[in-house]
Amino acid sequence: MADNNYVIPKGMLITEGGSSRRLFLEQQKLQKYFPQFGFTKSRDGSLAVSGSLRTNSGYVYALRIELGEHYPHQIPHIRPVGWNSTCPHVYESGALCIMRPDQWRSIFSIAFVVAKSAIWLNKFEVYRQRGYWPGNAQPH
Repeated sequence: MADNNYVIPKGMLITEGGSSRRLFLEQQKLQKYFPQFGFTKSRDGSLAVSGSLRTNSGYVYALRIELGEHYPHQIPHIRPVGWNSTCPHVYESGALCIMRPDQWRSIFSIAFVVAKSAIWLNKFEVYRQRGYWPGNAQPH
């Protein structure tokens, strides 16, 4: 799932600093835009971000964003925590499809990933209630 006409707020991009400052900048942006999310360790010891989002309908969904060893050069995996994400826009692994991997850019921040996940969750609720995915869709 990806909308081609979205505008990314510049505050959610990381264009300055080197890799040594990346985590600090990620934490700053996450705190500013989504303070309910925080850094954790994944089961395998890799870095992850966990938190919850409330949709327009009022439902709350917990997510874990696994950064992986190649982050920020590879798209992170967004996983549902405690709920079933069965719909057309998930990968075989169960991770949410917020965009195709080839659309990912290393300037995108975790805050950007959370924002895209919020859009995905609201579309997911429409899908569950009405049986169709609203907006544009891309093959994955």
